Amino acid sequence: MRTSRNYYEILGVPRNATFAQIKRRYKQLVRKYHPDVADTDKATAHRLFIQIREAYEVLSDPSRRRAYDATLDKQTAPIGSQRSPGTSQSSNTSSAYKSPSSRVAQHIRDAQWAFIQRRFQEAINQCKAAIELDSRNAKAYAILGDIYRIQGKPNSAVKYYSYALQYDPTDRESEKKLMNLMGTRVNSEPRQFKSGSHSPATVMTINMVWWGIAFFLIMLIGVHPGKPIPWLAYYIPHISQWSWNLVGLMAASSAVMGMLLAINRLVGHPDDELILENTGGNWTLIPTGLILLIGSGFFFLGAAAFYLIVGLMQGSLSRSVVTVFAAVLVVVLLSALMYEPGGRLQVLMFGGNISFLSMLFGWYIGWIFRPLSEY
Repeated sequence: MRTSRNYYEILGVPRNATFAQIKRRYKQLVRKYHPDVADTDKATAHRLFIQIREAYEVLSDPSRRRAYDATLDKQTAPIGSQRSPGTSQSSNTSSAYKSPSSRVAQHIRDAQWAFIQRRFQEAINQCKAAIELDSRNAKAYAILGDIYRIQGKPNSAVKYYSYALQYDPTDRESEKKLMNLMGTRVNSEPRQFKSGSHSPATVMTINMVWWGIAFFLIMLIGVHPGKPIPWLAYYIPHISQWSWNLVGLMAASSAVMGMLLAINRLVGHPDDELILENTGGNWTLIPTGLILLIGSGFFFLGAAAFYLIVGLMQGSLSRSVVTVFAAVLVVVLLSALMYEPGGRLQVLMFGGNISFLSMLFGWYIGWIFRPLSEY
């Protein structure tokens, strides 16, 4: 939603405000203008609340804030710096009469705004239109890199960040993101093993041991299935045949797998892969990550199906989340196979509820300890 005031003015913070200042101010405004508690009329409070929410969503995200700041800088630049010498002064001049450089700049601005609103496909189209006019436009390649990084497509992100650096070697932000994706050090010195560090063979052995532990925990379900928890039949009949052994072993195995996926860089950081925010209440992007987290506790299969369908429709599907889904499927299938015949269907239907949340826990733990696995 475009407003006559910029996002900084809506929140009442300066352009150089820190994240802590923005967050503190946002909480103050939410308490004041939330429609349920505001003293003003509900319609006005709702409109203000949407603007405040949208401003916070953009300014609290570093990538989107940088893109937004760039659009502000262009809007506040001197008129002469925004127009080519031969460009018409008329505001309704057709784009067909604009110079190529003006059209490229317009495509970049539109791409930045679409990126801010998380309309990724539109941003991609605008970037490609800019590249068709200027094949060496580093900013377009950098935006494409940001989009594909958020979408969980590291190979594409690496390619476009590389183009951005090729055409603009001073782009330190793209360089940093590229190095992070490639998993290499910023300096160009060859990597050498230090005394006491793990060799590749040792790392592989440790990996095999931990993967073996994960599958061994599942096998224990068949050895010690346990007895059904008595009160489940009364309170939660859908899982009345579950035992504490099943729940504990399935959760432990899933947590170990989630940790291994993160440590081995098979998944990105969960904060980057799970899109948790809605853009300003206008539902340009449905908060699939948040719905997945909440819904998986009630019915994982339904929440996962919703995530996949909506993610495909709006272009925000994460390869890392899909990888976790596949790992959850393996855990649930093996756990059902190992469990007592009378409870297998219940495990297949609702085992993902336990497995996914446990794997998410392991995913976070793995990213905490991931540096320990690097040489």
